[in-house]
Amino acid sequence: MSAVCAALAADPVLARHYADFRAKTEAALDPALAALVRQAVAAVHGMGDAPDESGLDQGIRTILAYARRMPFEHTAITDAEAAAAVAHLGEAGFVAFSVLAALADAECRAEQVGLAELAGG
Repeated sequence: MSAVCAALAADPVLARHYADFRAKTEAALDPALAALVRQAVAAVHGMGDAPDESGLDQGIRTILAYARRMPFEHTAITDAEAAAAVAHLGEAGFVAFSVLAALADAECRAEQVGLAELAGG
């Protein structure tokens, strides 16, 4: 269970909605890609190893580079970088990827500050 889900445990309806939103976001992407994005974001936060990119195609590497920038450099991402991600994922895939990267970032931050404990969860 993510730290965000644990923090929401006091409100089962909200917790269920969050978990459903998270699951639908991940379901919109290839499961392997979703796992790589989560791993890349966690690595930026120092919460695990970066994904092994050997054997990955350039499109996936582009997506992972973008994901690594989301937590601390999102305002510096260029239109060209976004266009490259859209070219690989399509518009709907890009939206799902962006939401997934943002959720992964938020969940890492929640874990680092002990959000579940702070919320009494």
